[in-house]
Amino acid sequence: MSAPGLLVHRLRAPFGAAPGLEQISFSVAPGERLALVGASGAGKTTLLRAIAGLGPGGADRLEIGGREVGALPAERRGVVYLHQTPLLFPHLTVGENIAFPLRVRGAHSSDIGPAVRDVMAALRLDGLGERRVQSLSGGQRHRAALARAIVARPTVLLLDEPFAGLDPVLRHEVREAVRAAQASYRPALVLVTHDLDEAGTLADRIGVLLHGRLAQVGPPSELFARPATLEVARFLGLANSVLGTIEDDGRFASPLGLLPAGLPLAPGPAVAVFATGAIRTAADGPLIGRLVELRHRVQQTTAVVVAGGVRLEVVLDGERRVAIGEEVRLAIAMEAVSIFADATPTGFRRG
Repeated sequence: MSAPGLLVHRLRAPFGAAPGLEQISFSVAPGERLALVGASGAGKTTLLRAIAGLGPGGADRLEIGGREVGALPAERRGVVYLHQTPLLFPHLTVGENIAFPLRVRGAHSSDIGPAVRDVMAALRLDGLGERRVQSLSGGQRHRAALARAIVARPTVLLLDEPFAGLDPVLRHEVREAVRAAQASYRPALVLVTHDLDEAGTLADRIGVLLHGRLAQVGPPSELFARPATLEVARFLGLANSVLGTIEDDGRFASPLGLLPAGLPLAPGPAVAVFATGAIRTAADGPLIGRLVELRHRVQQTTAVVVAGGVRLEVVLDGERRVAIGEEVRLAIAMEAVSIFADATPTGFRRG
């Protein structure tokens, strides 16, 4: 089995005088994309900078391509850290900016030109090599900064909110540039983002950073359908939550009726959480509710339905048109519902 592109074991990094990150462990395979999400101040940037050797921190083991690098300076780790703001030298052309890391590393001049041309082609920068960076569009500047980051082919690429502050068109352009950059030579890639939809679209796995620790790491489909804890579920902002009680027989009693709890839980207060996609209108659904609102989005239209006194956001089945005030039937995919014991159910909506 080949070595991971990045292996982090029991990393620690302070937040000033505070304890900061503790016991952070994960690995990223070559060609894999891991997105880190968490609230502002959770330590996402601190983690990237500690891995890159640009900030304080240490780990029991920190390997890049199977090589221990924890004691090495940043420039010898085989890692490139790219901040969200593209930093390019204004006195150099686009081609000279991209070639700069290779010249610093003493690459032979006969190798620099082909390497620059290859990365520019991969990121759709052909024909811009002689341009000054001031003449570039926002998307071109981001792609040029990304080209400079990967031209020396680092084993690990760390991207700190690479799409922050971009309009939707530029976000798509830079996101596709990231895909192209990784496809060109398959580095292990870790990116920080605040956008859960973006993380789910781009990443192979998502890591949720809460209170200085990785609360859960998994594929987007697993994370959104099966959050490991109630705190992770609340962070993910799953649209639906239903308060209830675990009965003595292990079932979840709620305004929606008796539901199987899945995992065994002790009797007492509990909450069921699930995404919009876990519940939909269905002609033969066992639940009955009344439609009170339609929410139109670019990707889909959802409905807000009150059932059993609880407001639920549901997916429309698309078979027929519905109107506000109409009675609808609902079906829940219980495999996508997570039920947790909850002694302090504040923050969830009651009908």
